[in-house]
Amino acid sequence: MKKFLAAILAILFYIFGTQYLRENPNSETEIQQSFRVVSLAPSFTETVFELGGGTQLVGVTTYCDFPLKAQEKEKIGGFVHPNIEKIVNLKPHLVLAESSTSSRTVPKLRHLGINVLETPSPESFVEIFENIRKVGEAIEKSDPANILIQKMKIQLENIKEKSSHMVRNPSIYIEIDLPSWTIGHKSFINEALVICGGRNIFADIEMPALQVSKETIIQRNPEIILSFEATAEEIRKRPGWSQIHAVQRGKIIDDIDRNLLSHGNHRLLEGMEKLQERLLKIVN
Repeated sequence: MKKFLAAILAILFYIFGTQYLRENPNSETEIQQSFRVVSLAPSFTETVFELGGGTQLVGVTTYCDFPLKAQEKEKIGGFVHPNIEKIVNLKPHLVLAESSTSSRTVPKLRHLGINVLETPSPESFVEIFENIRKVGEAIEKSDPANILIQKMKIQLENIKEKSSHMVRNPSIYIEIDLPSWTIGHKSFINEALVICGGRNIFADIEMPALQVSKETIIQRNPEIILSFEATAEEIRKRPGWSQIHAVQRGKIIDDIDRNLLSHGNHRLLEGMEKLQERLLKIVN
């Protein structure tokens, strides 16, 4: 019964959400054209487009390549060292930025009198939802933001329901970057992995991300390796890694788009569905 009701709700939210965005499209209305936004992170760019505010974006980073229309936007460089002069020349009413201790971009922009919405880099779904809500409010897309959040919550429940049928929860080493960068407990990727039915072998570390030694990885001996950067073949060739169960049994996942699991927004759910599909095939 719960699955049936969840499915009905998902359909209703999809229908009404799609209808809303169709009736309030990315049309270049006078209001949208007059409100100019610069995004300093791919996750923000993707969210703004999803909420129907794509025409408001006048500048994005060089890493913002989704959706395809994002590639047509003016590029302002990266987040840590963006082209401040170019941002100023774009005359934005709002700049969207994630908090970062390694960047002095936000203070510089505020010193120049530019309005900046700075949100923390999310560590959980609660914070992801809050960031989407704040972005929606800032670009006057609160209704689409609330619809999107509700749709994501329904998707999460469906994923949790499938996880409840897994015969076991496999241990997983997630390599997000080279060399041997992984995630700890304070990461939304860790929460996503748990919801999908997996166990992060470094969930005991109270950090969002950390670099670990190959000896520690070998010692913790994961059943599955999820790689964002290295290929399965490259991992198999690493000295000593043949001792790891995941390598011995060929349980290396290297073909899920890293952006689907590393961006804290609605696209994360698509990545989770793909990951869970693979996990179910491995353990069941």
